[in-house]
Amino acid sequence: MFEQVLVPRANPVVLPEDLAAFARFDCPEQYSSVSPLVLNPDYTLLQLFIEAASDQVEILSATAMITETLLLTLDFFPGTQDPRALLDYQMGNSYAWMIWYWQGLWTKDSIEFIRRPVQSSLSPLVAPVVTYNDVNGVSQIFSPSNYQVLANKITLNVGSWWPLTDRRQDCIQIAYQAGYGNTADTVPAQLKLAVMYLAAHYFDNRQITTVAPTSEVYMTLMSLLSSFRSYRIPR
Repeated sequence: MFEQVLVPRANPVVLPEDLAAFARFDCPEQYSSVSPLVLNPDYTLLQLFIEAASDQVEILSATAMITETLLLTLDFFPGTQDPRALLDYQMGNSYAWMIWYWQGLWTKDSIEFIRRPVQSSLSPLVAPVVTYNDVNGVSQIFSPSNYQVLANKITLNVGSWWPLTDRRQDCIQIAYQAGYGNTADTVPAQLKLAVMYLAAHYFDNRQITTVAPTSEVYMTLMSLLSSFRSYRIPR
């Protein structure tokens, strides 16, 4: 499994002015000169802290805040046999003298997305696109009529099954959009607070911190982000 951000968020989760108000320090001016406009290095540094904190919060919570496009890859479809170990399965079945259909039909498990919430009902343009390499190595698009996107996962429709793939790694590619919207006003307050808290920690600590302060930061973040973690078993 592999995840990559194809199109990052276009807008910040919080502004430097919000961070300054939260951390109780004077926010520097955005520009150090009027004409021509030159960004103030101190203001740019606050933006860097915010972006770094936003990335870390998204990883810890497995949640995208501002809309972004991501790529998820799989080596084989869930609930199916790994084609790279197909010979082992065949040898095992032959030694056990068991006909394949005695074991039941192929399992039809769902595909869980790493980042949530997945945008799928807004427009067909943002619906997840499932691409895979067939047994001949040719790239194919898995028809959306075979599955539905619900509860941040892809589930097969009744009467559909996962197609056969080749044996290469990352032979299944799923491009999807996740996030609460294009502006920060749609982001939950807990996520915003976590970003400001962590960005303020970056602002106050410009050097490597010891174990004790770091553990306190981690516990605070976990208390803020615990409700966003998924405890559902993929199936």
